[in-house]
Amino acid sequence: MDDVYLAAELYDAVHLGPWKGELEFYQRLAARIGPRVLELACGTGRLSMPLAAGGLAFTGLDLSAAMLERARHKATQAGVSANFVLGDMRQFNLGQQFDVIFIPINSLCHLHTRAEVEDCFRCVRQHLAPDGRFVVDVFNPSLAILSRDPNRWYVVGEYVDAHNQPLKLVEQNRYDSATQINAIKWRFEFSNGRAQELALTMKQYFPQELDALLAYNGFEIEHKYGKYGEKEFHADSTQQIVVAKLAQS
Repeated sequence: MDDVYLAAELYDAVHLGPWKGELEFYQRLAARIGPRVLELACGTGRLSMPLAAGGLAFTGLDLSAAMLERARHKATQAGVSANFVLGDMRQFNLGQQFDVIFIPINSLCHLHTRAEVEDCFRCVRQHLAPDGRFVVDVFNPSLAILSRDPNRWYVVGEYVDAHNQPLKLVEQNRYDSATQINAIKWRFEFSNGRAQELALTMKQYFPQELDALLAYNGFEIEHKYGKYGEKEFHADSTQQIVVAKLAQS
């Protein structure tokens, strides 16, 4: 597990909530398909809280106990009913089916091999209702970012920490084109002069590759969007938001 997912407070400082239009996208999908929703790699409840608060029968699964502890604390404070499960999206058995299963913002990129993706997608097939939908949301790899100088630090943004103090995040990355894995180092710079570095690695899934992985693992792509507003994916899209259903046998 990457370092950043052991530091739940720092993760929350950077991921302030749903991206613009993201929450509404999943709400529309659940309203159309059904209320039983499973989020894989749910983290600290960035999407879990508002989706569960909206009345959906929500389950969130994550590999990090630290992230889930924070998610459960948030749910208790908000009075929200959500089921959080400690588990691995490559191998899980929840004993039920869901109308919507989704892997949000780039979490699929933490599966680095084809075998891992196949394991994950097999579990999704087993848990997806016959008329359900599976959503994968990953970025469209940026050659400009992947070809950066690996020794240079780049500013990600400025935030506030758990104590409402200023926090700056910078990063550097080194991309291995043979494995398609981008090794990223995040450095959090605090207002008191302290700094903390955390590492994460992300597999880059290129558009045709992602489509093929879904197709040969038993899914039929219904839509592929470039934004949460459901505009179709095109060459300049920064995201790949794929809505798939079980392929007809």
